[in-house]
Amino acid sequence: MKSVSAVLVFLVLLLASVCQFELVSAVDSVVIRSDGSVEGNGLVFSGGVYVFVQEIYGQILVEKDDVTVDGSGYVLAGLKGGIFLENRSGVVVRGVTVVDAPFGITVVDGKNNQITESNCSIHLQDTFNNTIYGNERISLLFSNASENIVNGNNITSSDVYGFKLQKFSNQNIIFGNNVTENTSGIEFHGESNNNTVYENNITHNSQGMIFYSSFNNSIYDNMISFNTNSAMYLQSTGKNMFYGNDFVDNGDPIVCWYSSNIWDNGTKGNYWSDYNGTDADGDGIGDTPYYILTVDFEGESHDSDNYPLMEPNVIPEFPSWTLLSILLITFVTIATVYRRSLTDTKRKSR
Repeated sequence: MKSVSAVLVFLVLLLASVCQFELVSAVDSVVIRSDGSVEGNGLVFSGGVYVFVQEIYGQILVEKDDVTVDGSGYVLAGLKGGIFLENRSGVVVRGVTVVDAPFGITVVDGKNNQITESNCSIHLQDTFNNTIYGNERISLLFSNASENIVNGNNITSSDVYGFKLQKFSNQNIIFGNNVTENTSGIEFHGESNNNTVYENNITHNSQGMIFYSSFNNSIYDNMISFNTNSAMYLQSTGKNMFYGNDFVDNGDPIVCWYSSNIWDNGTKGNYWSDYNGTDADGDGIGDTPYYILTVDFEGESHDSDNYPLMEPNVIPEFPSWTLLSILLITFVTIATVYRRSLTDTKRKSR
């Protein structure tokens, strides 16, 4: 009986050690070193691209510039933090699905990187001139991230935000995105100024857009509709310009505290589904302003849209320069590959 018990104890300990070994070996980091070599399992260099060849459990660290990482339909379970780029330039991340990570892809102190065709949350921190396009079901956080281009993304079903700009995230261009069914669509915080947001579909969120202490942003030609709480919540913010937007059937059109903003561009305002004015001369502009209530320490006052539209604005289904952006990105990618092949040729000739 004692021998049987001893065998059972041995088998249990052996099984536990095997399971522990498999867990430790599975949850690990994969590193693309600065010399191009790969440390870890699940990622191989093939045809000039670092390609997933299996599911990866852990984190991918990219230490080399001007490389492409392709998820190839596999999943990264980012138990240590997903894909991490620090001080990188010219990196393309495409086709990556990341689960179980606070942020699927993080870019810190980098520039001129691209993230496309991926499905995960993204964090841009202390970085600029990156392009985020053609992704599915992502959320995007900007922290001191400026001069980035974000277009053609499907931002859905986030329980926090679709886009959030904070900590001096300035001069970003956000256009042609579908931002729907999130807790909030697009947020501006912490003096995130001089950003441009246009031709987006911002619908069926709890809050359409939120502005805190952010100024001089241009918001135009967006569909902002069917957001359950409000189309816009603004607090301690000012000099943002809104025109050509369609505000349709939101819980509240605008909630405004301690703020004064600009609601037309001098010739064109916005379409408001609750506007009751008339258009006697038939020019498509309401004869009386649309008033936006704002509350401050002195009581109530009003901003005004002086050129309210009588009919919804025509917002392009495909933004006017999405194609141009894609062509430009394609050209840059081809140029990068050509430059790399030319460098390799020169090395071989030495």
